[in-house]
Amino acid sequence: MANIIDKLFDSVGQLPNVPKPTWSEELDFPFDEEDFDPWQREINTSDDGVFTLDEIDLADDTMDRATGRRNTGISSEEDRRIFSGGIRHRGLEVLAFYKSKRFIHRNPYPGKWGIFYIRPGLFFLENEIEKYYPGFGNSRQLALDFLRKHERFHFFADIQTILFESTLKRQLYEPIRQAFRGRQSHFVEEALANRQVWDWAKKLNVGLEEFAGDFLDLQPNAYARYSENRLALASEWAGIMVDQAHPSTAYREDLAHWVEAIPSSLARNSLCPEYVVYPAKLSDWISPAYVLPPVREIRDDDKVTKLLSGRFVQLKDSWESTKNKLLSDSLLFGLNFKPWKKDGRDCCSVRINKNFRAHLRHIGNGSWLAYILGPHKELGHG
Repeated sequence: MANIIDKLFDSVGQLPNVPKPTWSEELDFPFDEEDFDPWQREINTSDDGVFTLDEIDLADDTMDRATGRRNTGISSEEDRRIFSGGIRHRGLEVLAFYKSKRFIHRNPYPGKWGIFYIRPGLFFLENEIEKYYPGFGNSRQLALDFLRKHERFHFFADIQTILFESTLKRQLYEPIRQAFRGRQSHFVEEALANRQVWDWAKKLNVGLEEFAGDFLDLQPNAYARYSENRLALASEWAGIMVDQAHPSTAYREDLAHWVEAIPSSLARNSLCPEYVVYPAKLSDWISPAYVLPPVREIRDDDKVTKLLSGRFVQLKDSWESTKNKLLSDSLLFGLNFKPWKKDGRDCCSVRINKNFRAHLRHIGNGSWLAYILGPHKELGHG
Protein backbone atom coordinates (compact mmCIF):
# COMPACT_ATOMS: atom_id res chain seq x y z
CA MET A 1 0.00 0.00 0.00
CA ALA A 2 2.90 2.31 0.74
CA ASN A 3 3.83 2.60 -2.93
CA ILE A 4 0.33 3.29 -4.26
CA ILE A 5 1.27 6.94 -4.89
CA ASP A 6 4.42 5.91 -6.78
CA LYS A 7 2.34 3.68 -9.03
CA LEU A 8 -0.18 6.42 -9.71
CA PHE A 9 2.42 9.00 -10.69
CA ASP A 10 4.36 6.46 -12.75
CA SER A 11 1.20 5.57 -14.66
CA VAL A 12 0.51 9.14 -15.83
CA GLY A 13 4.17 9.80 -16.49
CA GLN A 14 3.89 7.52 -19.52
CA LEU A 15 1.02 9.54 -21.02
CA PRO A 16 1.77 11.78 -24.02
CA ASN A 17 2.88 15.33 -23.32
CA VAL A 18 0.64 18.07 -24.67
CA PRO A 19 1.44 21.78 -25.14
CA LYS A 20 0.05 24.42 -22.85
CA PRO A 21 -3.28 25.87 -24.04
CA THR A 22 -2.97 28.62 -26.62
CA TRP A 23 -5.22 30.92 -24.59
CA SER A 24 -2.43 31.30 -22.05
CA GLU A 25 -0.86 33.95 -24.27
CA GLU A 26 -4.08 35.98 -24.19
CA LEU A 27 -4.75 36.06 -20.46
CA ASP A 28 -5.74 39.43 -19.05
CA PHE A 29 -3.94 38.64 -15.81
CA PRO A 30 -0.69 40.60 -15.45
CA PHE A 31 2.52 38.55 -15.66
CA ASP A 32 4.64 38.54 -12.50
CA GLU A 33 8.06 36.89 -12.64
CA GLU A 34 7.86 36.24 -8.88
CA ASP A 35 4.46 34.55 -9.16
CA PHE A 36 5.67 31.06 -10.09
CA ASP A 37 5.22 27.65 -8.63
CA PRO A 38 8.54 26.96 -6.84
CA TRP A 39 9.47 24.24 -9.35
CA GLN A 40 9.24 26.85 -12.14
CA ARG A 41 11.61 29.35 -10.52
CA GLU A 42 15.36 29.41 -10.86
CA ILE A 43 16.45 29.84 -7.25
CA ASN A 44 19.54 28.55 -5.48
CA THR A 45 18.47 26.30 -2.61
CA SER A 46 21.65 24.25 -2.25
CA ASP A 47 22.51 25.92 1.07
CA ASP A 48 19.02 25.54 2.57
CA GLY A 49 18.42 23.12 5.42
CA VAL A 50 15.65 20.60 4.68
CA PHE A 51 14.35 18.29 7.38
CA THR A 52 11.36 16.00 7.69
CA LEU A 53 8.49 17.33 9.77
CA ASP A 54 8.96 14.43 12.20
CA GLU A 55 12.56 15.50 12.82
CA ILE A 56 11.49 19.05 13.62
CA ASP A 57 8.63 17.90 15.85
CA LEU A 58 11.05 15.72 17.82
CA ALA A 59 13.51 18.61 18.22
CA ASP A 60 10.72 20.95 19.39
CA ASP A 61 9.39 18.41 21.88
CA THR A 62 12.89 17.80 23.25
CA MET A 63 13.45 21.53 23.74
CA ASP A 64 10.05 21.93 25.39
CA ARG A 65 10.83 19.16 27.89
CA ALA A 66 14.30 20.54 28.59
CA THR A 67 13.02 24.05 29.36
CA GLY A 68 9.70 23.06 30.91
CA ARG A 69 7.71 25.30 28.58
CA ARG A 70 6.61 25.59 24.97
CA ASN A 71 9.28 27.41 23.02
CA THR A 72 8.38 29.62 20.11
CA GLY A 73 10.70 30.79 17.39
CA ILE A 74 10.30 34.55 17.50
CA SER A 75 10.31 36.11 14.05
CA SER A 76 12.26 39.33 13.70
CA GLU A 77 10.36 42.48 12.77
CA GLU A 78 12.18 42.41 9.43
CA ASP A 79 10.94 38.86 8.74
CA ARG A 80 7.44 39.91 9.78
CA ARG A 81 7.43 42.74 7.24
CA ILE A 82 8.83 40.46 4.50
CA PHE A 83 6.22 37.74 5.10
CA SER A 84 3.38 40.26 5.50
CA GLY A 85 4.28 41.85 2.17
CA GLY A 86 4.71 38.47 0.48
CA ILE A 87 1.28 37.28 1.65
CA ARG A 88 -0.35 40.42 0.24
CA HIS A 89 1.41 40.10 -3.13
CA ARG A 90 1.78 36.33 -3.66
CA GLY A 91 -0.52 34.57 -1.20
CA LEU A 92 -0.05 31.74 1.27
CA GLU A 93 2.66 30.00 -0.78
CA VAL A 94 5.27 32.32 0.75
CA LEU A 95 4.80 30.33 3.98
CA ALA A 96 4.53 26.81 2.54
CA PHE A 97 4.18 25.15 -0.86
CA TYR A 98 3.32 21.85 -2.48
CA LYS A 99 5.62 20.26 -5.07
CA SER A 100 4.15 17.45 -7.14
CA LYS A 101 5.95 14.12 -7.41
CA ARG A 102 5.77 14.75 -11.15
CA PHE A 103 8.55 17.30 -10.64
CA ILE A 104 10.62 15.38 -8.11
CA HIS A 105 13.80 15.79 -10.17
CA ARG A 106 13.37 19.54 -10.56
CA ASN A 107 14.32 22.42 -8.29
CA PRO A 108 13.85 23.14 -5.53
CA TYR A 109 15.22 20.17 -3.61
CA PRO A 110 15.66 17.57 -6.37
CA GLY A 111 14.78 14.10 -5.14
CA LYS A 112 12.08 15.37 -2.80
CA TRP A 113 8.39 16.09 -3.28
CA GLY A 114 5.43 16.90 -1.05
CA ILE A 115 4.63 19.79 1.28
CA PHE A 116 7.44 22.16 2.26
CA TYR A 117 6.95 24.51 5.22
CA ILE A 118 9.25 27.54 5.40
CA ARG A 119 10.46 27.52 9.01
CA PRO A 120 10.47 31.30 9.56
CA GLY A 121 7.02 31.33 7.93
CA LEU A 122 5.75 28.89 10.55
CA PHE A 123 7.21 31.13 13.26
CA PHE A 124 5.55 34.15 11.67
CA LEU A 125 2.12 32.55 11.50
CA GLU A 126 2.42 31.13 15.02
CA ASN A 127 3.26 34.55 16.42
CA GLU A 128 0.45 36.28 14.51
CA ILE A 129 -2.08 33.77 15.89
CA GLU A 130 -0.66 34.38 19.37
CA LYS A 131 -1.08 38.14 18.92
CA TYR A 132 -4.65 37.74 17.71
CA TYR A 133 -5.66 35.28 20.45
CA PRO A 134 -3.20 35.64 23.37
CA GLY A 135 -2.92 32.39 25.27
CA PHE A 136 -5.44 30.58 23.07
CA GLY A 137 -4.62 26.95 22.35
CA ASN A 138 -1.38 25.62 20.93
CA SER A 139 -0.44 28.31 18.41
CA ARG A 140 2.42 26.15 17.09
CA GLN A 141 0.07 23.31 16.13
CA LEU A 142 -2.60 25.72 14.90
CA ALA A 143 -0.11 27.39 12.56
CA LEU A 144 1.00 24.03 11.16
CA ASP A 145 -2.58 22.81 10.67
CA PHE A 146 -3.54 26.13 9.05
CA LEU A 147 -0.91 25.73 6.34
CA ARG A 148 -1.40 21.98 6.05
CA LYS A 149 -5.10 22.39 5.15
CA HIS A 150 -4.19 24.58 2.19
CA GLU A 151 -1.26 22.54 0.91
CA ARG A 152 -2.96 19.15 1.28
CA PHE A 153 -5.71 20.40 -1.02
CA HIS A 154 -3.02 20.91 -3.69
CA PHE A 155 -1.99 17.29 -3.10
CA PHE A 156 -5.62 16.14 -3.40
CA ALA A 157 -6.05 18.21 -6.59
CA ASP A 158 -2.93 16.56 -7.99
CA ILE A 159 -4.33 13.10 -7.25
CA GLN A 160 -7.74 14.02 -8.66
CA THR A 161 -6.02 15.22 -11.84
CA ILE A 162 -4.27 11.86 -12.11
CA LEU A 163 -7.65 10.14 -12.03
CA PHE A 164 -8.89 12.41 -14.84
CA GLU A 165 -5.66 11.87 -16.80
CA SER A 166 -5.98 8.12 -16.49
CA THR A 167 -9.49 8.31 -17.92
CA LEU A 168 -8.68 10.74 -20.75
CA LYS A 169 -5.27 9.18 -21.54
CA ARG A 170 -3.47 12.50 -21.73
CA GLN A 171 -1.59 14.83 -19.41
CA LEU A 172 -3.52 17.71 -17.86
CA TYR A 173 -1.50 18.89 -14.87
CA GLU A 174 1.65 20.39 -16.35
CA PRO A 175 0.01 22.15 -19.33
CA ILE A 176 -2.19 24.14 -16.94
CA ARG A 177 0.73 24.94 -14.63
CA GLN A 178 2.61 26.25 -17.64
CA ALA A 179 -0.44 28.22 -18.79
CA PHE A 180 -0.53 30.00 -15.42
CA ARG A 181 3.23 30.48 -15.24
CA GLY A 182 3.77 33.94 -13.81
CA ARG A 183 0.06 34.13 -12.98
CA GLN A 184 -0.25 31.31 -10.44
CA SER A 185 -2.10 33.48 -7.94
CA HIS A 186 -4.96 33.78 -10.45
CA PHE A 187 -5.58 30.02 -10.65
CA VAL A 188 -8.88 29.08 -8.97
CA GLU A 189 -7.22 26.11 -7.27
CA GLU A 190 -5.84 28.62 -4.77
CA ALA A 191 -9.39 29.69 -3.87
CA LEU A 192 -10.36 26.07 -3.24
CA ALA A 193 -7.24 25.47 -1.16
CA ASN A 194 -7.97 28.53 0.97
CA ARG A 195 -11.56 27.34 1.29
CA GLN A 196 -10.22 24.25 3.11
CA VAL A 197 -8.51 26.55 5.59
CA TRP A 198 -11.65 28.66 6.03
CA ASP A 199 -13.95 25.68 6.66
CA TRP A 200 -11.48 24.21 9.16
CA ALA A 201 -10.92 27.51 10.98
CA LYS A 202 -14.68 27.99 11.52
CA LYS A 203 -15.05 24.76 13.47
CA LEU A 204 -15.85 25.33 17.14
CA ASN A 205 -13.01 23.10 18.29
CA VAL A 206 -10.55 25.18 16.23
CA GLY A 207 -11.84 28.70 16.91
CA LEU A 208 -9.82 30.70 14.35
CA GLU A 209 -12.69 32.09 12.26
CA GLU A 210 -11.97 35.81 12.70
CA PHE A 211 -8.22 35.40 12.31
CA ALA A 212 -8.60 33.20 9.22
CA GLY A 213 -11.05 35.61 7.59
CA ASP A 214 -8.69 38.55 8.08
CA PHE A 215 -5.68 36.52 6.94
CA LEU A 216 -7.33 35.09 3.80
CA ASP A 217 -8.84 38.44 2.79
CA LEU A 218 -5.34 39.91 2.62
CA GLN A 219 -4.24 37.54 -0.13
CA PRO A 220 -4.34 38.47 -3.82
CA ASN A 221 -6.48 37.43 -6.76
CA ALA A 222 -7.89 33.87 -6.64
CA TYR A 223 -6.68 33.33 -3.07
CA ALA A 224 -9.24 35.90 -1.89
CA ARG A 225 -12.11 34.14 -3.70
CA TYR A 226 -12.31 31.45 -1.01
CA SER A 227 -15.76 32.57 0.19
CA GLU A 228 -17.45 32.23 -3.21
CA ASN A 229 -19.86 29.37 -3.90
CA ARG A 230 -17.89 26.18 -3.36
CA LEU A 231 -19.42 24.21 -6.23
CA ALA A 232 -18.98 27.13 -8.62
CA LEU A 233 -15.27 27.24 -7.75
CA ALA A 234 -14.98 23.48 -8.19
CA SER A 235 -16.82 23.67 -11.52
CA GLU A 236 -14.38 26.33 -12.74
CA TRP A 237 -11.38 24.26 -11.64
CA ALA A 238 -12.72 21.16 -13.44
CA GLY A 239 -13.38 23.14 -16.61
CA ILE A 240 -9.85 24.52 -16.64
CA MET A 241 -8.18 21.23 -15.76
CA VAL A 242 -10.25 18.65 -17.65
CA ASP A 243 -11.24 20.72 -20.71
CA GLN A 244 -8.13 22.91 -20.59
CA ALA A 245 -10.58 25.79 -21.04
CA HIS A 246 -9.95 29.51 -20.68
CA PRO A 247 -10.77 30.64 -17.11
CA SER A 248 -13.52 32.96 -18.36
CA THR A 249 -15.41 30.07 -20.01
CA ALA A 250 -14.44 27.12 -17.80
CA TYR A 251 -17.53 25.43 -16.39
CA ARG A 252 -18.05 21.76 -15.61
CA GLU A 253 -20.95 21.54 -13.20
CA ASP A 254 -21.18 17.80 -13.85
CA LEU A 255 -17.70 17.32 -12.33
CA ALA A 256 -17.92 19.85 -9.50
CA HIS A 257 -18.85 17.29 -6.87
CA TRP A 258 -15.88 15.10 -7.81
CA VAL A 259 -13.16 17.72 -7.40
CA GLU A 260 -12.73 17.11 -3.67
CA ALA A 261 -13.80 13.45 -3.74
CA ILE A 262 -10.66 11.36 -3.88
CA PRO A 263 -10.67 7.79 -2.49
CA SER A 264 -9.98 7.65 1.26
CA SER A 265 -7.14 5.23 0.59
CA LEU A 266 -5.31 8.06 -1.21
CA ALA A 267 -6.08 10.73 1.39
CA ARG A 268 -3.98 9.35 4.22
CA ASN A 269 -1.58 11.89 5.75
CA SER A 270 1.35 9.49 5.47
CA LEU A 271 1.12 9.34 1.66
CA CYS A 272 2.26 12.95 1.18
CA PRO A 273 5.74 13.71 2.58
CA GLU A 274 6.17 16.86 4.69
CA TYR A 275 9.38 18.85 5.12
CA VAL A 276 10.52 21.94 6.98
CA VAL A 277 12.87 24.30 5.14
CA TYR A 278 15.41 26.59 6.78
CA PRO A 279 16.19 28.98 3.90
CA ALA A 280 19.77 30.22 3.79
CA LYS A 281 18.46 33.43 2.23
CA LEU A 282 14.83 34.43 2.75
CA SER A 283 14.96 36.91 -0.12
CA ASP A 284 15.38 33.94 -2.51
CA TRP A 285 11.78 33.02 -1.61
CA ILE A 286 10.19 36.43 -1.15
CA SER A 287 11.24 39.62 -2.91
CA PRO A 288 12.09 42.42 -0.44
CA ALA A 289 10.30 44.70 -2.91
CA TYR A 290 7.01 43.24 -1.63
CA VAL A 291 7.49 44.83 1.80
CA LEU A 292 4.90 47.55 2.32
CA PRO A 293 6.30 51.02 3.07
CA PRO A 294 6.06 52.02 6.74
CA VAL A 295 3.20 54.22 7.92
CA ARG A 296 4.58 57.20 9.85
CA GLU A 297 2.13 59.91 8.81
CA ILE A 298 -1.36 59.99 7.26
CA ARG A 299 -2.92 63.09 5.74
CA ASP A 300 -6.39 63.52 4.25
CA ASP A 301 -6.70 65.27 0.92
CA ASP A 302 -9.43 67.86 0.30
CA LYS A 303 -11.84 65.29 -1.14
CA VAL A 304 -11.62 63.04 1.94
CA THR A 305 -12.00 66.03 4.27
CA LYS A 306 -15.12 67.08 2.38
CA LEU A 307 -16.61 63.58 2.51
CA LEU A 308 -16.00 63.35 6.28
CA SER A 309 -17.75 66.64 6.89
CA GLY A 310 -20.67 65.79 4.63
CA ARG A 311 -21.76 62.50 3.05
CA PHE A 312 -19.74 60.25 5.40
CA VAL A 313 -19.69 62.37 8.55
CA GLN A 314 -20.60 59.23 10.55
CA LEU A 315 -17.19 57.76 9.67
CA LYS A 316 -15.16 60.55 11.22
CA ASP A 317 -14.39 58.78 14.51
CA SER A 318 -13.95 55.39 12.85
CA TRP A 319 -11.50 56.83 10.34
CA GLU A 320 -9.47 58.51 13.10
CA SER A 321 -9.36 55.16 14.93
CA THR A 322 -8.22 53.37 11.76
CA LYS A 323 -5.46 55.91 11.19
CA ASN A 324 -4.22 55.49 14.75
CA LYS A 325 -4.10 51.71 14.28
CA LEU A 326 -2.19 52.10 11.02
CA LEU A 327 0.34 54.33 12.74
CA SER A 328 0.65 51.85 15.59
CA ASP A 329 0.95 48.65 13.51
CA SER A 330 0.01 48.76 9.83
CA LEU A 331 0.52 44.98 9.52
CA LEU A 332 -2.38 44.02 11.81
CA PHE A 333 -4.50 41.56 9.83
CA GLY A 334 -7.74 43.17 11.03
CA LEU A 335 -6.89 46.39 9.17
CA ASN A 336 -6.78 44.51 5.88
CA PHE A 337 -4.16 47.01 4.70
CA LYS A 338 -3.04 45.80 1.28
CA PRO A 339 -1.91 47.00 -2.16
CA TRP A 340 -4.53 48.55 -4.43
CA LYS A 341 -2.88 48.26 -7.83
CA LYS A 342 -5.91 49.54 -9.75
CA ASP A 343 -4.90 53.08 -8.76
CA GLY A 344 -1.14 52.59 -9.08
CA ARG A 345 1.73 50.68 -7.52
CA ASP A 346 2.07 53.17 -4.64
CA CYS A 347 -1.54 52.81 -3.51
CA CYS A 348 -3.07 50.72 -0.72
CA SER A 349 -6.52 50.05 0.65
CA VAL A 350 -7.53 49.78 4.31
CA ARG A 351 -10.70 48.63 6.06
CA ILE A 352 -12.50 51.28 8.13
CA ASN A 353 -15.30 48.94 9.19
CA LYS A 354 -17.23 46.03 7.68
CA ASN A 355 -18.90 48.31 5.11
CA PHE A 356 -16.35 51.05 4.34
CA ARG A 357 -12.78 51.31 3.12
CA ALA A 358 -10.27 54.05 2.36
CA HIS A 359 -7.56 54.28 -0.29
CA LEU A 360 -4.18 55.83 0.40
CA ARG A 361 -1.18 56.76 -1.73
CA HIS A 362 2.37 56.54 -0.43
CA ILE A 363 4.06 59.87 -1.12
CA GLY A 364 7.44 58.92 0.32
CA ASN A 365 9.33 58.29 3.56
CA GLY A 366 6.35 56.70 5.31
CA SER A 367 3.97 59.56 4.52
CA TRP A 368 0.58 58.59 3.11
CA LEU A 369 -2.24 60.62 1.57
CA ALA A 370 -5.81 59.36 1.91
CA TYR A 371 -7.50 60.28 -1.37
CA ILE A 372 -10.89 58.50 -1.24
CA LEU A 373 -13.13 56.61 1.16
CA GLY A 374 -16.51 54.99 0.76
CA PRO A 375 -18.48 51.72 0.65
CA HIS A 376 -16.60 48.56 -0.40
CA LYS A 377 -18.50 48.06 -3.66
CA GLU A 378 -18.38 51.75 -4.58
CA LEU A 379 -14.61 51.65 -4.34
CA GLY A 380 -14.40 48.53 -6.51
CA HIS A 381 -13.98 45.82 -3.87
CA GLY A 382 -16.80 43.60 -5.07
